[in-house]
Amino acid sequence: EVADALQGVGGMQSVDVVTGPYDVIAMIDTSDMNTMGALVTERIHSIGGVVRTVTCVAVGN
Repeated sequence: EVADALQGVGGMQSVDVVTGPYDVIAMIDTSDMNTMGALVTERIHSIGGVVRTVTCVAVGN
């Protein structure tokens, strides 16, 4: 349910249901840190079933 809701969030690159300490890993692509912060706090945190998030920023590819 959470993974399906995340698919509809703008900027979402991928959503994967995983095993281990987390239930879902989602990758987003934004133009800057302010946009990323707003996306996480305003859009992702408002999805029912989301209890907490951990945000990791890629520094290279």
